[in-house]
Amino acid sequence: MLEHRTTRTLGQAAGKVSAAEPVDRYLAKAATHRAAGRFDKARRNLRMALDAVPGHAAAHFELGLLTNRTEAPAAAVPHFVEALRAAPERPAYWLALATTLLTLNRVGEARALMERFRDRGLPDDETRRVLKDFVEQAFTLGQAHYEANDLTTAEILLDLVIGLDDTHAKATHLAGAAAARRGHHQQAYDLFSIAIYREPDNAAFFSSLGALLIILGDNSGAIAALEKAVTLDPDLAIAHSNLSGAFQRVSHHASAVSHAQRSIALNPNFSGAHINLGCGLKSLGRLPEAIASFDRALALDPRNVAAHSNRLFAKLYSEGVSPEDYAADARSFGTRLAEPLLRRRPFTNDRDPDRRLRVGFVSADLCTHAVARFIEPFLRHIDRERFETRAYMTQAGEDAVSARLRPLFDGWHNITALDDDAAADLIEADAIDILVDLSGHSAGHRLLVFARKPAPVQVTWIGHPATTGLRAMDYRLTDFGHDEPGLSDTLHTETLWRLPGVSATYEAPGDIPPVRARAPFEENGFVTFGTMNRIEKIGDRALEAWAAILRALPAARLFMVAADVDRPEIRARIEARLARAGLPLDRVRLHPRVNSGYYALYHEIDIALDSFPYNGGTTSCDTLAMGVPLIALAGTHAAARTGVAALTAVGLTDLIGTTAEDYAARAVALASDPDRLRALRSGLRERVFASPLMDHARFATDVGDAFRAMWRRWADANRAA
Repeated sequence: MLEHRTTRTLGQAAGKVSAAEPVDRYLAKAATHRAAGRFDKARRNLRMALDAVPGHAAAHFELGLLTNRTEAPAAAVPHFVEALRAAPERPAYWLALATTLLTLNRVGEARALMERFRDRGLPDDETRRVLKDFVEQAFTLGQAHYEANDLTTAEILLDLVIGLDDTHAKATHLAGAAAARRGHHQQAYDLFSIAIYREPDNAAFFSSLGALLIILGDNSGAIAALEKAVTLDPDLAIAHSNLSGAFQRVSHHASAVSHAQRSIALNPNFSGAHINLGCGLKSLGRLPEAIASFDRALALDPRNVAAHSNRLFAKLYSEGVSPEDYAADARSFGTRLAEPLLRRRPFTNDRDPDRRLRVGFVSADLCTHAVARFIEPFLRHIDRERFETRAYMTQAGEDAVSARLRPLFDGWHNITALDDDAAADLIEADAIDILVDLSGHSAGHRLLVFARKPAPVQVTWIGHPATTGLRAMDYRLTDFGHDEPGLSDTLHTETLWRLPGVSATYEAPGDIPPVRARAPFEENGFVTFGTMNRIEKIGDRALEAWAAILRALPAARLFMVAADVDRPEIRARIEARLARAGLPLDRVRLHPRVNSGYYALYHEIDIALDSFPYNGGTTSCDTLAMGVPLIALAGTHAAARTGVAALTAVGLTDLIGTTAEDYAARAVALASDPDRLRALRSGLRERVFASPLMDHARFATDVGDAFRAMWRRWADANRAA
């Protein structure tokens, strides 16, 4: 009996040894084979371990790791599940299963698993470390999806991270960035604010908030946030670049240039900073330098649309660039960036030439902007029985003017958050017949939506006095004053469609002050010439013509507005340029540009001098409406003929010069004839208000007739399609 009992005891002991020792040996061998890359042998040893003890946690875990490495993550999941089921006290097993589920994009399961793990409590450092490791892996994966522009997956992962660790400031910030990309701006603002609360010394967080506020049109808030960012980290290049953009928007161009230059010094390969530098230089009238900055941006990023468009605008301002050179550059933009996007498919629009047409308007300027002052009266007078109108706003920041414009459309979409493909899909789904671009190459344009040709007929109008360069743009709506037949037709990829009267009507603001009762010369004893146009529109030939005027009239003065002229370095640069042109600085008054009291400045001017090679637009209309005569030079293309168009519309063609010398002579003659000047100023506002410039009903009919004729032309050409 004793021997028998001893034998049984030994047998039981031996059995225990045979169940444990072989498993340990198999696991050790498997580890050795795995380290040496002998994966088949490692797998064979792990299988033998599981044959010996089927539910062995460590063997399942090791086999899961091996399978994950050599096969596919999905095949590893059952092994990690078995390991966790056998030994739930091992934090590493929870982590292995959860991270594998993440890899498989089974985020909901991973989140539920780790929430269960967290809810078990975190009694030791290892458990806390495992949860932290998982959170960081999820964050890294979310960051990778964000950088790949897979925002849906990124947001799911970042939500997982924040759900497990609501103090994770970087995940909160990145979730805000994803929301901003989607156009969910309030959500982005809230998330950025929370991230800043968590890490108040993180410069990148303030930089992101500032960039968002620029989008929302809160320029003062943006400047405050970005200045905080560069205070926290003076070497944060993106913050300096964004600060440059914010200062540009409030016409502090010198500061814009300074911060762009600082950004470039920190990161010479940052194309956005070169673009912002170019914009600042352009606004200071330093056009060759601006064009060079845009060229550097394009060398770094050849497909950067903003760099191309800003360079085109700078060239349009520059008297050193011919209209032909501008047109060639615009065509190059179209060929390289737009034409590959063209969608070649038949349209399903009803070809009935007389039915009610759907007209869509794409613009960033359906807000407080000069364009709104021209489009609003048209919308109020368009024939609603003939046309249905839809707005596609391309700027996030809508304001009181947007609210006033919205009910003038039959539909309103803010497409800021849509990429170009999605925006084109929306327009096509809306069955738009005629799609109108109100921007050209100006800020906020969506020309690459037009490049996809989402509507049968596409027209550019108001926002840009030149070709877009897009072959997909069928027409540019203009008039005979801006584009005299034979002068500029060859400078366009579009067909010029000339309206019989004007190409836009002007509406004076409701709070426009009265015209000055007596001209300034009556009290001053000398004539004051003036210009309210931006400095970048004024070429050296214009300054030389103005110098000739002052030489001919020794008592006359010149009044000019210029951004940042109250800064000594900017004033010195402008005065040096004026002096080179021959202007007597003691007879030139430089006034800063203003945001309030703008119209009161017209009371300082007897006779206005239009700028060239780029004429005033809205400014010329404001000038005439304030009772100030305007001297203009007739150029050869629309940007140089806006003055011609305005003066022709109000019946003052005798104020149009044919050469720079003739321009100066007409200014001198008017200033030398006080009776004529008094008579011209008297009733000038009434003349403007009674002119085609403000005949909104007739104009809306003209545009409607043009749209109808364009549609009939397309329908006739596509009748068999």
